[in-house]
Amino acid sequence: MKHDLPQAVLFDWDGTLIDSGDILLQCWHSVTKEVLGAPFPITEADRRKFLSMRGADSFPLLSDDLEVVARLNRGFTEAYLTLASIHVRPQTYSHTLLHTLRSHGVKVGLVTSKSRQRLECDLDVCCMNDLVDVIVTGDDVTTAKPDPEGVNAAMSTLGASTETTWMVGDGPVDVLAGKAGGLRTAGISHGLHSHEELLGVTPDVLVTDLGELAAIWGLDLPQTSDNSQRP
Repeated sequence: MKHDLPQAVLFDWDGTLIDSGDILLQCWHSVTKEVLGAPFPITEADRRKFLSMRGADSFPLLSDDLEVVARLNRGFTEAYLTLASIHVRPQTYSHTLLHTLRSHGVKVGLVTSKSRQRLECDLDVCCMNDLVDVIVTGDDVTTAKPDPEGVNAAMSTLGASTETTWMVGDGPVDVLAGKAGGLRTAGISHGLHSHEELLGVTPDVLVTDLGELAAIWGLDLPQTSDNSQRP
């Protein structure tokens, strides 16, 4: 089913516009082995849960010791900034979709649980600094997704109507945050979460990639791989 072109689109970042699952897991295993003596997360359920959370919420679940939590946070960030240029890459169609949306006058925002420092690193690596109009990170909110605080903050900056704005993400928390903010929602299953997980939170549309999402909005994207646009 096709939908009208949005006035604005808010995107999640990790798993949605960039492929970062491998680096996130590497950093988690590296820092937890160093600080806690054993790699974590190991199970698939923990991987999906913790890789989608912001550090401010996830690291305190591993220790009550504030110094240990601080070491986890520092070590994770250091590992990420070291590995990002090797492992972070845009998802297929990320660049072309954002370029095409903006060429049609659609405002683009990011609502992510990621820290601003790591996000800015990703934007540089993926050459995507000039493709968004507003950014809300995990550092900018008190409560992370699925709470709609970040969605509401982005909407306030953009001045867009909720009825003509979409929230797009690869995780249930993205869909739930969009719903709570009164937006249309799109789940995308090429990231960290499965089709079944996304189906469980009933997004307005559920797609396999960004090209399919563009088609739903009546947009034709060039047949090109965004991975080739990395420096």
